[in-house]
Parts: sequence; structure tokens; C-alpha cells
Amino acid sequence: MKICFFTENYYKGGLDTFLINLINAWPGEKDELILVCNGTHLGLDTITENTKRPLEIKRYYRLFTSALAQGHRGTKWSQSFPVRAFFVLAFRFLQYPILFPWYVFTLAKYFRSSDFDRLMVVNGGYPASLLCRSAVIAWRLAGKRPLAVMNFHNSATRPIWYFGFIENMIDRLIIRSASHFVSVSQDCLDSLNSRNAFIDCSKLSFIYNGIDDPVKLLKTVLSKAKTESPRYCLMLATYEARKGHTYLLQAFQSIVKDFPDVQLQIYGHGRHYEKKQVADEVRQLGLEDNVKLGDFTTRAAELLAGASVLVVPSQAYESFGLTIIEAMALGVPVVTTNVGGMPEVIGDSNAGYVCSKDDPLEFANAIKGILRNPALASEHGKNGRIAFERRFSADKMAASYSKLLE
Repeated sequence: MKICFFTENYYKGGLDTFLINLINAWPGEKDELILVCNGTHLGLDTITENTKRPLEIKRYYRLFTSALAQGHRGTKWSQSFPVRAFFVLAFRFLQYPILFPWYVFTLAKYFRSSDFDRLMVVNGGYPASLLCRSAVIAWRLAGKRPLAVMNFHNSATRPIWYFGFIENMIDRLIIRSASHFVSVSQDCLDSLNSRNAFIDCSKLSFIYNGIDDPVKLLKTVLSKAKTESPRYCLMLATYEARKGHTYLLQAFQSIVKDFPDVQLQIYGHGRHYEKKQVADEVRQLGLEDNVKLGDFTTRAAELLAGASVLVVPSQAYESFGLTIIEAMALGVPVVTTNVGGMPEVIGDSNAGYVCSKDDPLEFANAIKGILRNPALASEHGKNGRIAFERRFSADKMAASYSKLLE
């Protein structure tokens, strides 16, 4: 059976990790897996390098998925506000009268000529990518059966009032065209209630994300990594504002007063202006000696293994928090905010703390408690490992998606 995973993505990070773990743990050994993705996605190399089973990658190129339109060109003028504003406004005005019908038509033609047997659309959120939504409709119009599975990873947002009618129409077309809508947590799934078409929809379900056990990937002894390295707090996230860098830096101001030698290490993909904004805030708060800003890294497991605590200070649209279960698997305590599905992931595991997203001081105090008490930190770590083994394995996740596609 040929299974197509269709996505549109621009940030290296959680969606790539999801695809890598899903593909590597896929239970059907005879299935042929194909990833159809925008060719400008910077995470394709990461996916290629980390997938262990055969995977065919098909790249597509369209105007609004180009490096120029997304602000990924190396030249300064292409990253300037006027250029970015032009493409944002152009897309906003063209998306419904021109782009949506064109996407559906061209994708239907593409799917009709393909030999794909199944389609799962992997969308960053909802509505998120217009291309991803168009793909679900196009698969049905191409005469393909069974219908596609729509998977989305961030909380749904309410349509702007003046786009409400057309968005409701598209939602109803997608509901008719999809066999299942699958999200990554109950909280994320519930967010679809903000869109009228999904109220009382019977096609909704969720499957928790899962990962391959990172302990198997590490050649170093985890306890040795913790004792030989200077203590540091770790954040692994894109540099989007919603990830909560400002909130975290405010909390870290309080932490360094009590622990002047503790570092905060931040790694993630981001556009130039996003990284610059965070760097400027570090300087304004006088934290240059304690905060290290890095790009996206493939050494996440190593960094987590040596960390004293994983911090996840997200402020919005965090439906799951994949790095949380990575930390749990490695026995690392977690401090997170009460946003989206993250409290659901932590649950009653006692693997760390869930703090108010509006209270940086509460966040700081939770981190201080872990830094101050090694025995407590060890207990949180052990509890996290138990929760990971019970709920968040890649095999369990992949088997659930495979069953849906069958």
C-alpha cells in the first residue's frame, strides 16, 4: 500500500519530529511511504537524515511557499517589513477567489495521476495551511477512496468575522471530504468548537504524540552528562513570539539572583527578525552572561540529557509540547505553562510543574525549587520516565494512525 503524507511547513521543529517518529515506527513493513512537502521547508534534510526506513520525498514549489514569500531569502531586502507585508496582504486578498480553487484543481489533478492508496494530511494547526485543507478536498474530487485523514497539531482558531462565511463553507467541504479529523490532545480537539461547522461533528478524535525512546540513541551515560556539565535550563522551540521567550527571560531575571552561575540555553529555528527580537531582550535585561541563543539543533537528546530542567514557557497555541515527552523519557524535570494541551500531557505524573502563563515569578520559583533540591529533581525525573513508558511511545502512536488509514 502506498501511503502519502502531505504537509506544508516552514519551521524546523516539532512537526518534523512527529513525522520522523511516525515514519520510523510505522507498523506496515510492506507499505511504501511518501512525503509530499514544500521544497523550501528547511527541515527536509533533518527528516531525510533521521528516517530509518525507506521514504520517498516529493517536493512542490508554489509562489506563496517560496523562500522569498516566507522571508527565508538571505538578502536583507527580502526580509524587510515592506516585502513581508506585501506577501502577507497579497495572500490574504487572493486566497479565496483565486488560490483556493486553483489549489484544489491542481492537487486533484496531481492525486488523480498518482498511485497513492492512502492520504494523511499533516497540518500545523487549523485552519493553518490553505494547501493542506485543499489537499483533503482534492483527494475526494480526484475519486480517491478511502477518504483522507486530516491531522492537525496546534489549536484551532476562530475565523475573522468578515471571512466567516467562506471559512464555514470550506470547513463543511473538508468535513465531507475527510474520513477522520485527528489531533494530538483532547484540548486541541476541543478547540475546533470555536468553528461552527465542527460543532457536533462525529469524525473527531485524538492520538497522543509518541517518540522513539531517546535513551536508546544516547551513547553517553545520562548521570555522567548531568554531573560533568555546568547546570543549565533548556528551551527547545522555534523563535515565534507565542513560544514565550519574553516571559521566560523575565522569570530568569529572578533565577540568576539566587543562582548566578546557572545558564539558560535556547535552541530553535526562526526567522532573522524573530531571533533578533529575542537577542535584543536578552541585552535589555542584562542576561548576556547567563543566556545562550542557538539555532535549531539535532543534538536535542544530548542537550536534554545534561539539562537540570526543561522549560516550556509557551503563551498560546501549544496543543501538546513534544519536547515535554522527550524530557520525560530522559528523566528530566519539566516546568511549563498552563497553555493548551501541555497540562494534559503532564497530567498527574508529577514529572514537574504547570504554572500560570501570566505569572513569570511562579515559573521562576518552580525552576528554583528544582535547582535547589536534587532529590526532588530526581523524583520528578523518575516519574516522567514512568509516564513516558505508559503513554507516549512511537509504536503506540504509529499503530493508531495506521489503523485509521486502513
